[in-house]
Amino acid sequence: MFKTQFSVSRYLGLLSLLLLCSGALFSQAGPTVRGKVTDDRDSAIANVSIVVKGTTNGTTTDQDGNFSLSVPSATSVLVLSGVGYTTQEIALANRTSITARLVTSSSDLQNVIVVGYGTQKKVTVTGAVATVKGTELQKSPTVNLSNALAGRLPGITAIQSGGEPGYDGSTIRIRGTNSFGNSSALIVVDGIPDRAGGMDRINPADIESMSVLKDASAAIYGARAANGVILITTKRGKTGKPSLLYDFNYGGSQPSRIPKMADNVQYAEMANELVLYKDVPNQSEWAAGWKAFQETGSYTRQDGQTKIATYSPADFQKYRDGSAPWTHPNTDWYDATNKTWSPQVRHNLQVSGGTDAIKYVASLGYQNQDGYYKNSATGYKQYDVRLNLDAKVNQYINIGIGLLGREENREFPTAGASAIFRMQMRGKPTEQAIWPNGQPGPDIENGENPVVITTGKTGYDRDKRTFLQTNGKVEILIPGVKGLKITGIAAFDKMNRDQKRWATPWTLYFWDKTSYEADGTTPKLEGRVRSTFSDPRLNQGSENSLNTNLTGLLNYDTKFGNHTINFLAGVTKETVNFENFGVFRRYFLSPTIDQIFAGGQEEQTIGGGAYKRARLSYFGRVGYNFKEKYLFEFLWRNDGSYMFPESGRFGFFPGVLAGWNISDENFFSNNVNFINNLKIRASYGQMGNDQVFFNGALQEFAYLSTYTFNTYILGDAVQRSLQERVVPNPNFSWEVANNLNVGLEGSALNNRLTFEFEWFYNKRDKILVQNTAQTPASSGITPLLPPVALGKLDNKGWEFKVGFADQIGDIRYSVSVNGGYARNRLLYWPDAPGIPEYQRATGKGFGTNGANNN
Repeated sequence: MFKTQFSVSRYLGLLSLLLLCSGALFSQAGPTVRGKVTDDRDSAIANVSIVVKGTTNGTTTDQDGNFSLSVPSATSVLVLSGVGYTTQEIALANRTSITARLVTSSSDLQNVIVVGYGTQKKVTVTGAVATVKGTELQKSPTVNLSNALAGRLPGITAIQSGGEPGYDGSTIRIRGTNSFGNSSALIVVDGIPDRAGGMDRINPADIESMSVLKDASAAIYGARAANGVILITTKRGKTGKPSLLYDFNYGGSQPSRIPKMADNVQYAEMANELVLYKDVPNQSEWAAGWKAFQETGSYTRQDGQTKIATYSPADFQKYRDGSAPWTHPNTDWYDATNKTWSPQVRHNLQVSGGTDAIKYVASLGYQNQDGYYKNSATGYKQYDVRLNLDAKVNQYINIGIGLLGREENREFPTAGASAIFRMQMRGKPTEQAIWPNGQPGPDIENGENPVVITTGKTGYDRDKRTFLQTNGKVEILIPGVKGLKITGIAAFDKMNRDQKRWATPWTLYFWDKTSYEADGTTPKLEGRVRSTFSDPRLNQGSENSLNTNLTGLLNYDTKFGNHTINFLAGVTKETVNFENFGVFRRYFLSPTIDQIFAGGQEEQTIGGGAYKRARLSYFGRVGYNFKEKYLFEFLWRNDGSYMFPESGRFGFFPGVLAGWNISDENFFSNNVNFINNLKIRASYGQMGNDQVFFNGALQEFAYLSTYTFNTYILGDAVQRSLQERVVPNPNFSWEVANNLNVGLEGSALNNRLTFEFEWFYNKRDKILVQNTAQTPASSGITPLLPPVALGKLDNKGWEFKVGFADQIGDIRYSVSVNGGYARNRLLYWPDAPGIPEYQRATGKGFGTNGANNN
């Protein structure tokens, strides 16, 4: 996919740099300072940047660490910086010769990493946590956030199976496929799990960072964490003057690969070959038959029967020279329907700033994606606004508020992308897509001509979604108890979705190859309604949901001597209220009135539904470290889900993690000079998965005898009836994931080289499936079978990430590579009795491409 990007902020930065450089040209040269730069082990350092503070006048050290620099004044201040070292300022104080020693930087280890319900310094993180900054995600030209993850993080795969605007997101897998059913990660935005709308359409410009929990570190999210957790943190305001940033991104997209189809000559040749192979059974005659087809268009077999070729030599001549476009076209159906490039644009305006008392960040975003088709009815538009406020009420109370409003507008023709591309592939190059006079040609089949179907001439299919998300937080520092804090969090997500599909009959044009207009030369085309229906029809529906999340947290962080203890306890209550309705009508007064009131009463249908869902969770974490050298963490969650019977509604999910910073040991640091930091860590945890999907639906309340509505003929009239939906399973419960992880991470060569290696083993049991294979179809109850905890699967593999950053003169660069391997195996699947070994699923891999699982 080709993209171009333009950023106003970058050009402003370039302008400032040019102005500074021009000022330096006119500055007066002063004394020359010479010196040498070494590290904390007295080794010379090359490529250290030395700049006179407040100017762009500078130089770099040579291979022996030496430098020479003319300065404006003998009292100037030099700023020394290098990759992997702490920046240092040195006042000359009338000196012309200096020796500087730079200390190896540990700033990367002090970076704060977002984890479940909190943050940790990287040096003390004991879990397999992959992170990426929002600035990196924003560099990606994609308009769907999930696609920006491709290739950025080890163990994370993003598989994009479609490019239709509005439905072009990737399937995200953390360490492959770990279940028969749902293998999707839990998405947490600003501490709130499962926010309406997910992550796909979050504006990348609003993101501060993203963390991915891949092992037992996710256990604090309990029954939804078995497939890993993705934590997204949005930007918050910072103290300082208001900062205004505008970013504009323009790109073009196209299908990554279009099948190369036969042209008219090749197609005609294949059609004639089929006649030969079908009607001339004696293979010894094929050569003579083919030659005769090419010369005369017919062949007389040895038994005296004459076979006529589908296309004559005269047809071939017209196809080759293009002299008869009305009768002998050369149609490329992809070219007739698709654009070369489909434009997409993204605008973002952001302002941020604040004081010690109040900080803010606000943004406005707009996206517009066009479809792949000419005169396309396909498109996606998005409008979003976000406001994050943080206020310090007094020395003990802090509050934070977040607001998001987003509108997503999807527009499509009355046929989906898969159907349209199938039409294009089945179209014959010898048939007209568009007649030379501009009228649409005949249909390929069932009234389908993609040149018409892709436009608005057949109606439209619209999907409008509106999201309003709010979250508020109050932090109270307990006076007199240092490190003790109570936090209350409330979040409310409102989603409205309106769908409207208006289908109208359409006309295509045909020519009988004999009729002409009055001029005697222009073919006379006949328009025919070729849709499979003759009157307009309307499907319209609406749905809305309200998600609430109320969370209370108690934190206590303390340090005594070389010992650090962190404690967290929390409780969360979540509810979801959903309702929908839908209506269908036909027999409209006019094809120009697309409103429900204009439809007829006959054959109309009306439907709707609603549900309520709830969760209650208790969770916590205890962390301990000694000198940030020996690390230990225990976390847990006691999750209660509405889906399961009251006797087994709660499940306990623990995680244990430990780490050892070996590089802090004297025996290591005194003997291994080239490695700056090295940490070994391991974790084991149990997590759950209550998102049980099959038959295209979430299997809720499967422990009950639930019923659905149906109809029954009684007394020559249709009556409403109840029908059992599923046979109850009183032991219905969640899947259980047992995840083991061992990791090694560190840095070397003065922190220029960084590396991470992970090995993992995940075992999933109590996977819920319908035991249809071992239930005879003749029983008549297979569709009613409940989910039972029969399945078992394991998944193991490894992953790595290696990065290198350095500086050449004034140019800093970095490069990194990551990769991984994961392979799963079905430990048990209820195979049908008596099937041959090659048909058995047990012992084989499952869903390894990740694209076919929810």
